[in-house]
Amino acid sequence: MESLMPSPPPEIRRPEAFRRVTPGCPACGFELDPATMLAGDQTCPVCEITFLAMPFTPPEIPVRVRSLAEVGPGEAAPCGLHAGNAAVGSCTRCGIFVCDLCGTDIDGQRLCPGCFDRLTAEGTLSSSRKPLRDYRGLARFVGIVGLFLSCFGLLTGPLTIWLALRARQQRKLLDETGGGGTIVVSILLGILQILLGLLVPIGMFANMK
Repeated sequence: MESLMPSPPPEIRRPEAFRRVTPGCPACGFELDPATMLAGDQTCPVCEITFLAMPFTPPEIPVRVRSLAEVGPGEAAPCGLHAGNAAVGSCTRCGIFVCDLCGTDIDGQRLCPGCFDRLTAEGTLSSSRKPLRDYRGLARFVGIVGLFLSCFGLLTGPLTIWLALRARQQRKLLDETGGGGTIVVSILLGILQILLGLLVPIGMFANMK
C-alpha cells in the first residue's frame, strides 16, 4: 500500500548512511550528519531551532561477553535478554538480569535497554538530557537590561526582537501554552530600545548646530 505521508524535500532528506545512529534535533527528531557538525550551537535544517551539541567519537571498548557454557550453569544466572550469556548484574530499575552486552551504566545505575529507553524518553536521566536554549528568557533579560543601556538601543533593540521571534517559533514547535505575553512584552521593549537609541544620535546632532 502506498504511503500518503509526504517525504521531506531532497535538500533535508536524512542521509541513508546515518539513519538511527546519529544525533537528532531535540525538537523535531531530525537526524543530523556528525561529519558537518562543529562543537557549539547547532541549527536544525528542518525546524530551524538552535541547540547546543558537542560531537565526539567515543573510543572503541572491546566487550567480551561470557557465555553460560563457559562459566558453568552454577556460577552465573542467564541474562534476561540473551539466554546464552552469563549475567553480570541486574537492572537497578526493574531487576532483570543483564549481561555485558545489554547493561548500560549511567548516573550511578545499571539499566537494561528497556529501562534506559523509557527513562531517556521521560527525561529522568540527567546525562541523556538535551538542553534547549531559552529564547524567551533571553529576550526578557536583554529587553530589561537594554532599557538601562539606551545608548546601545540600536544594537540591543533588534537583538531583543530577534530573540523574541525565536522564542515564539520555539514555543510553537514545543507546543507550549504559556509565555505568549512575555514574548509580546519583549518585542515592545525591543521597539522602545530602538526609539531610545535613535534619540542619542539625534540629540548629538542637534547640539552640534
